[in-house]
Amino acid sequence: MSAPQRIIATATDRHFVELAGVMLHSLVATGVAEDVRLVVFCDGLRSHDKSNIAKCVHPRTVEFIDLEKAHAARIRTLQTNSNWSRAIYTRLLMPQLLGVATGRILYLDADTLVVDSVSPLFEIDLRNYAIGAMGGKSAKETARLGLASDIETFNSGVLVVDVERWLREDISEKTLAVAAERASQNLPAFDQDVLNIVINGRFAKLDYRWNCLGKSEHPSPAIIHFTHAKPNTTRCKHPWRQAYFEHRAQTPWGSARLKTKWDRRARRLSTSLRRILGQFWT
Repeated sequence: MSAPQRIIATATDRHFVELAGVMLHSLVATGVAEDVRLVVFCDGLRSHDKSNIAKCVHPRTVEFIDLEKAHAARIRTLQTNSNWSRAIYTRLLMPQLLGVATGRILYLDADTLVVDSVSPLFEIDLRNYAIGAMGGKSAKETARLGLASDIETFNSGVLVVDVERWLREDISEKTLAVAAERASQNLPAFDQDVLNIVINGRFAKLDYRWNCLGKSEHPSPAIIHFTHAKPNTTRCKHPWRQAYFEHRAQTPWGSARLKTKWDRRARRLSTSLRRILGQFWT
């Protein structure tokens, strides 16, 4: 029997390629053990997109796993918008996409920045839960999701996954079923919402340093999460934005222009047009 694998994964479409590349550059800069696999789940990436990401982790190597038709068909009708494409749902299928049955997966959103070693997350006690995540109690969230008021919810931008337990609890199938059942309802956080519904508070709570949201400060942060304006836009005023630019300068996007509100509007228009045309040709 092969030893359990340790994997760090992210997911991206073409809109978030720069963010994913810079995040991976920051990850490698903090030091990652040689036996840890670096994986990018891809949706619609072109060869030069993958080449640019690969340059960000050199001399390490990164694996690209494209969303194949069989898996794409399962998430084709699920909710998306101009900011979040179907790539977000790959985190619901990670063991299947990776072809693993044991080990741990550390999932990082593309809009994170790693500023301290994440190695401890492979050893952290998950207390027999399938996942570890940063979260807490929010009456607003539990009411919105239809959960009991004492249930804790979490942000899915940083997840530590016990693969064996995830598979044993059939989390992939359960979350996809909930996403399909509630596709007509307002679940604005999409995959994060369905994960919270299925997990129902049964997760190991990570310290806030592993997923610092928004502009909130922490005395010893490890992962910064740009949950609002992204650091490669003109709108971002985040205190860690300069750190993002320092890493960005060492990637193929070092001289790329910052995105403006007009880019965002164009993306929304493009998404709307694709949906209209998709309905027309169905």
